[in-house]
Amino acid sequence: MNTYIMGQGLAPGDTIAIVAPSAPLAGEELQKSRIFLETLGYHVVLGKTVTSDWGYLAGRDDMRAADINAAFKDSHIDAVICLRGGYGATRLLDLLDYDSIAAHPKLFIGFSDITALHTALHERCHMATIHGPMALTLGRKTATQYTLRQFAAGLIQPVRQGPFLLPPRTALRGLVPGFVQGTICGGNISVLTAMIGTPYELQGTGELLFLEEIGEDAYAIDRMLRQMEQSGLINRIRGIIFGEFTRCGPRSEAPFEFTVQQIIAQYAERWNKPALMGLPVGHGRQNGWLPLGVNASIQIENNGKARFIIE
Repeated sequence: MNTYIMGQGLAPGDTIAIVAPSAPLAGEELQKSRIFLETLGYHVVLGKTVTSDWGYLAGRDDMRAADINAAFKDSHIDAVICLRGGYGATRLLDLLDYDSIAAHPKLFIGFSDITALHTALHERCHMATIHGPMALTLGRKTATQYTLRQFAAGLIQPVRQGPFLLPPRTALRGLVPGFVQGTICGGNISVLTAMIGTPYELQGTGELLFLEEIGEDAYAIDRMLRQMEQSGLINRIRGIIFGEFTRCGPRSEAPFEFTVQQIIAQYAERWNKPALMGLPVGHGRQNGWLPLGVNASIQIENNGKARFIIE
């Protein structure tokens, strides 16, 4: 299995930088997020573009990239959390100082559009990152206790070995039986497919591919999964973990329609690699702490019982 470098866990008094790689600030959640992080015992500093906007972006590309480069290089900063998703992270990939980032590995946390940065750091820096809540997530009333507790615990112990902790009364569902081990990679399907054919695309060789999405119809997810297959990515991976598919329709069977769940099941069967669904990670109310670049295993029995274990 591949080896990736993980930033160290935090201790009280450590400093977290909030950066804005994608969309600009919206709402009052930033102040609430800052209070939440400070209540946990951390100092918080803001990147220069966190309160900026340039159209649908949080400042110009060079400024947003400079914030990220500076946060990794600054020895007084111990972790980097992204403000929010939206769009804009792929515009930064040519502007990042990958050598400097690789020389200063730190916890890097985000999801959604931040998949572009996770993937680039995965491939260029061999750095393990965290697919998890962003600053605005932490400040919203909809943030669940599961999400907040997973986040707080993850800052201290980024990799917690054992079965992935699930919210009460939830279970994983096996799609294709089998046992497989590998390094976790992936994220948002739309972003991953947009990166195919670029110098930053996900290779995924011998790894476990995690996928999640929001606001896409079943036919669009069908198209993107087929693109992943035709690009060769699916041939290279060992297993698949399907997370949250939030507001992806249709939700029930209708004439001339497939549900998202049917599409996922079709592709899992087609690919015939150990696959499970239902991981509470992504755009749903429950958003767990998922370390990318660490070793894990998928264990699925013939009756559909599934386990996802961080190793």
